[in-house]
Amino acid sequence: MKIIKVLGVDPGSYSWDFIGFDEEQGICLDHSIPTKQIQKNPEICLELIKSRGNFDLLSAPSGFGLPLKKIVDMSDEDFFLTILKKKSKKDSIIGLTQILKLLKKEKINGYMLPSVKHLPTVKRYHKINKIDLGTADKLCTSVVGIRNQMEDLSIPCNETSFIMVEMGYAFSAVLAIENGKIIDGIGGSNIMGFRAVGSIDGEVAYLMGKIRKRDVYKGGVSSIAGFGDMKAEELILLAKKDEKTQVALNAYYDSVKKAVYAISSSFYNPENIKQVLFAGRYARFDPLVKPLLQDLKLIAPTKVMRSYAQISKESAQGAAFIANGLLGGRFKDIVDTLQIRKASGSILDDIYLPLEYK
Repeated sequence: MKIIKVLGVDPGSYSWDFIGFDEEQGICLDHSIPTKQIQKNPEICLELIKSRGNFDLLSAPSGFGLPLKKIVDMSDEDFFLTILKKKSKKDSIIGLTQILKLLKKEKINGYMLPSVKHLPTVKRYHKINKIDLGTADKLCTSVVGIRNQMEDLSIPCNETSFIMVEMGYAFSAVLAIENGKIIDGIGGSNIMGFRAVGSIDGEVAYLMGKIRKRDVYKGGVSSIAGFGDMKAEELILLAKKDEKTQVALNAYYDSVKKAVYAISSSFYNPENIKQVLFAGRYARFDPLVKPLLQDLKLIAPTKVMRSYAQISKESAQGAAFIANGLLGGRFKDIVDTLQIRKASGSILDDIYLPLEYK
């Protein structure tokens, strides 16, 4: 029997993580590159992928995602839909778009993955006037949570049910997984993160006038505290003596907790919620995650998601597991239950507000 060898990539705000997986060795690549370094030289990403020799499939860095699609088949419209960044004469083509174009040029065998909004398991009314229900990397992280529950609770994937909280470097996200399916999500554009503002009050948006893409990446904890480049570890220490920083952290906790309680209402049977699982870069930082672990116990037992790699985040691991499942490997049941192959539509469907992006 042929050994399936796959790669998964997570294009994070702080780092790009790369996971190689085969069913004989398990994790055979575990690597991370700072995002700023990749933005300066996107070729690094391609060089790393090509240096790993032969592999059967790549789960590509997918941003806002596409219904399952080969990289080589991507159109200009597809490139736009993955980043949702309006064209500007001032912008140079860097980061995700350029890397995807490099992968297409090199005819890398890989798939673009869907985001939460593309999934048929999410009711249409959850999608109205929403784009960010959870980007493709959040879907990938959920796969690691599903694997956690299958192993820890000795249950099949179609009995896994939990709320996932991802605490990223810039963005936060909350997903609802019931019976092995993602049924709803609140993406990073709608929850306060350490850098991201989250949802913007309609009246505030009006007074802001023209909202720019970079505005989405600020207004969070670091902006409130007044230290735009400060990491969570430093902010936690500063909050002990600085009232403004403590207010910023309280706002963050408040936003995450409200999102978790809100998404608990999306479960068909709230008693199905077996756990609240935390993932992401800052879930590994105990002083930050501990208050949330304590406060959210009222919903279900709380736990930090178990990682299967030493370096790369759960999203990269999940991306590799999905690639394996798409090829009929060990994680096929998870991929089938998530209905990733049945993903459809556009990230811009069901928007009933005027959009200006062409």
